[in-house]
Amino acid sequence: MGLGPGGGMGLGPCAANLNLTAEQIKQMQDLRTQHLNETATQREALLARNAELRSLWAQKDPNQTEILKKQKEINDLRAQLQEMAVKHQLQARGVLTPEQQTQLQGYLSDTGNFGPGYGKHGGFGRGRGMGMGPGGCPRW
Repeated sequence: MGLGPGGGMGLGPCAANLNLTAEQIKQMQDLRTQHLNETATQREALLARNAELRSLWAQKDPNQTEILKKQKEINDLRAQLQEMAVKHQLQARGVLTPEQQTQLQGYLSDTGNFGPGYGKHGGFGRGRGMGMGPGGCPRW
């Protein structure tokens, strides 16, 4: 679990542009590890529910009620994970200095470095994906 390009585990390509200190990198890594540990149960349950849903769909006569019930379970797990991810991202932002937070806002704005296909000029209907593109920055 060493430091790779961009500053380390889970920090993404914009980390180098934020000039994170060694202590900030350590704090980000600790937060990421904590997040992964806290979400392990939900992620495992989501994988299991997805397998169960595939099995329901594979039946000769799929049961609509069971499929809808299983899909709701999956949606609920996804919502839980999304909420936990937002909390993690907010915690990670708290590690940044005010100057770094201002820089990050520039990366995340609709004119930031997400690359083609994302933002107010990219649009989604032009055959381009939502990829971050060169110089992109994750939403943490």
